[in-house]
Amino acid sequence: MRVKTVQINWHDKLPIFSVDFDNNYVASNGLQGGWRFATGGGDNNVRLWRLRTAQEREQQPQQPAVEFLASLNRHTAPVNVVRFSPSSSMLASAGDDGVIIIWRQQAADASETSARALPASMEGGGLEDDGFVEPEVWRPVAMLRGSLADICDLAWSPGGNFLVSASVDNTARIWDAREARCLQVLADHSHYVQGVAWDPLGEFIATQSSDRSLRVYRWVASRDPREIKSGTEVVALLVTHYSMPLPTSGQNEEEEREEESALADGMEGVELQSTKALDDEPEKTDCSDTPATAEATAPPLPPPPPATRSQRLFHDDNLASFFRRPSISPDGRLLAAAAGVQRDRSARNTSYIWARDALQAPPVLSLAGHAKPVVATRWAPCRFAAIKRTDDAPLAGAWLADDTDSRMMLAVASQSSVAIYDTSMGGGAIGLMSGLHYAAITDLAWTYDGSHMVLTSIDGFASVVSVDQPSAAMNIPAQLATEPAPASEITGRDREPLAVGGVVVAHSQTPAASDSAANKGKKRLAPTLISQL
Repeated sequence: MRVKTVQINWHDKLPIFSVDFDNNYVASNGLQGGWRFATGGGDNNVRLWRLRTAQEREQQPQQPAVEFLASLNRHTAPVNVVRFSPSSSMLASAGDDGVIIIWRQQAADASETSARALPASMEGGGLEDDGFVEPEVWRPVAMLRGSLADICDLAWSPGGNFLVSASVDNTARIWDAREARCLQVLADHSHYVQGVAWDPLGEFIATQSSDRSLRVYRWVASRDPREIKSGTEVVALLVTHYSMPLPTSGQNEEEEREEESALADGMEGVELQSTKALDDEPEKTDCSDTPATAEATAPPLPPPPPATRSQRLFHDDNLASFFRRPSISPDGRLLAAAAGVQRDRSARNTSYIWARDALQAPPVLSLAGHAKPVVATRWAPCRFAAIKRTDDAPLAGAWLADDTDSRMMLAVASQSSVAIYDTSMGGGAIGLMSGLHYAAITDLAWTYDGSHMVLTSIDGFASVVSVDQPSAAMNIPAQLATEPAPASEITGRDREPLAVGGVVVAHSQTPAASDSAANKGKKRLAPTLISQL
């Protein structure tokens, strides 16, 4: 594993807030010539780059590891998030101007490439002032406008038909990307929504907010956007996670009270979900008229069960971060959340993991030990062949006991470091990268094959990580690459173009006030320190 901070002018030395790889990128020569990725920054621009292949970097060591492709400059405020569609090379971007722009690459126009004296195109492609011709030309094909509040995060549906956005107006919005219309406004959170994730199987959507909650919604409508009528509810709230049960230990009661007071600081008015063990019985009161003398002959009552208290799962709104970005594993079986806190650890910052078949239960795993709060989680978009022992037996401590033929990789970014986890190697990090940037990390992204990763930071720089995988990458089954719809519904191969002939602009109405719905960790191993090149 090798790490290098690339010293180039990414966004005019302003913060970089987001990064994402295009998993459908094919170079102009028809070959897989490196990896294309996008960044969004404080200069109001989206920029496209190409990460050179290892062979190119070896042959031209004096050249930067990345190559500039295009600058997309329709936004009027800092760009907080960029996300490529999983089914095509369309790009969605959003930021403080409250507008989601969907971009598509266009064939270069001969008139643009010959007229070197023209100024930079406002449509995202063309020429720079110094006469440099951008290698790629991108045009906006749709603009989605909600309440115009800052947008913190975006996520595509697996087939690229829908988008979900997270906003500081305390809402998340579901969008029909093809028709450029808002389908539903989710107004259950009571504070900024700072992260969203879409299940690769198309069934669930996860949202994270600074109200210290994680909410999971289930898709209940048709997955064919042409069959969804205006006003139709497309998702329904499945579960809200505020807290989880925590047994009380008598010797640490004072310490627990102090920590609970610290965690509750600044949280007045936030409703907490009361969580109770499933086998707890309600307390019974004896209202009979039996004389007191009969009590002496009654059999002794069993001792009461140990008291159960609730531990809050996430940091409050005092956390100094724009983002709490959750993610879901490529097979849809594991959900990783950001901004977790764990009271029984000396280092409270953690990332909690939920299992797909137990989304309504407490988290099944806690990845604790981060020096600063976790701001983003990201799964590698592919699985890898399992690592076997010399006797061909699987390694002990796998997160998924019934999956012995493959493994997955998860990167967890705190404000100061990035830890990498392998689902086949227990709950301990297999790699830790820290000291790469002078300011907080904001986002991270993997290449389609899990061989590289890019980290972005508020200091205006990005780092490239090369990961030497001990086993080969495995392709995700084809049905996970499109919306998991019945045969009678639309599929990824017969989707119509998003828009033809111009920019489609959509507006969504401000939501009416709605009622908020009712709402064991494993031991961590010491991580391996990875030094910077």
